[in-house]
Amino acid sequence: MATWQFSESAGAYQEAVRQDVKRQAAISEDVRSVYASEAPFAFRTAIAEARAARLLPLKGEGRLAASEYALAAQTAFHLRRAAASDSLLGNNRYRHEDLGYDLPRRLADLQRDAPKLYGLDPDASLRAGDRWAARGRACVALGVAAVLTAMGAACVLRPSGLRHPAPAGRRVLRSLEIIPQPATAPHGRRRAVLLHLLVFVLPMLLPLGQILAAGGEQRALAEASRKGVQLSASIGAQGQLAAFVTESLRTAQVADLTATARELAALDTESTAEEAEHERKMAAVEGVLAVHVQKIAEYMGRAPTAQDRVDAETVTALRKQPGGQADALAEQRHQVDLAERAGRRSLLLSAAAALAFVAEILSVATTTVRSRSWRWWPAAGAMASVGLTAAAVL
Repeated sequence: MATWQFSESAGAYQEAVRQDVKRQAAISEDVRSVYASEAPFAFRTAIAEARAARLLPLKGEGRLAASEYALAAQTAFHLRRAAASDSLLGNNRYRHEDLGYDLPRRLADLQRDAPKLYGLDPDASLRAGDRWAARGRACVALGVAAVLTAMGAACVLRPSGLRHPAPAGRRVLRSLEIIPQPATAPHGRRRAVLLHLLVFVLPMLLPLGQILAAGGEQRALAEASRKGVQLSASIGAQGQLAAFVTESLRTAQVADLTATARELAALDTESTAEEAEHERKMAAVEGVLAVHVQKIAEYMGRAPTAQDRVDAETVTALRKQPGGQADALAEQRHQVDLAERAGRRSLLLSAAAALAFVAEILSVATTTVRSRSWRWWPAAGAMASVGLTAAAVL
């Protein structure tokens, strides 16, 4: 029964890992889709729209402003037109009046469209596995209690009716002893039978400990796998967001440098006074645009929050916390260490059980031969088994 229950708990733990893999894969894919595939074009469109809006008053004052305005307006128009209707640029649902596009809202909508993936609850599966493991531990405790009870009963005299010869004509098994019973053994052989009883109990108790150790190993491995999957997804998601933010801020810096270059162009001695004035106006527009591009970058590159209705795990994955990834990595290593210790404990208990079986065979042989000199062999096997058990527990 305990073996079956721990098998069910292991299945639930593995199901939790499978669900976490699916969920984290969905998070990674949606973050990649928004911040790596759609966001760069949306950012370029937002810049082109802002540039066209600020050049509109100047386009009638000079060829340069008119050309730059047409370039920005056509770029924004064609980027929006080429976008799919259900994409970030394909409708006005995510468009901000002045700051580009709402990326967290787009991410939340993608996640809402995949309820089967984001509705998975790995923690619930893990708790189900813990409940099965708790039942298994209860069965192990009952098994240990039953073995110890049988051991205690073997040391008590049987009822008087079983200690006398059977009535004539009736066949009764009176000498059959499935469990060695020191209490009914002849006075001179009670120590040998008691040793046999102790050796007999070991192969019954040690497999129960092995089951417990294996159950603990399964849970630790499941937790380590989940932490690894979550950590990998978090690193990937933060990398996608950071790459977009870095490129956006770099674009804002380039816009600021462009404004400075316009100022230098206005000072070119080969330019006419009218061209120089036009260049200075363009430089002023470029300077204002550089500040605005940085605001767009900050708005579009902000990390999602719970108010954006983004999945809670995604919010956690994208939020940069001091030492967050280090703590997660430390927890994963801790779970791996727990799994290794549980596996080592299970291996030692297996070896102890094997020695206990050998000692039981030797004990049967000693009881059959009734030789005092043979008692050292099962005793040595039992001591070695107990030593391995102690090493496993400690």
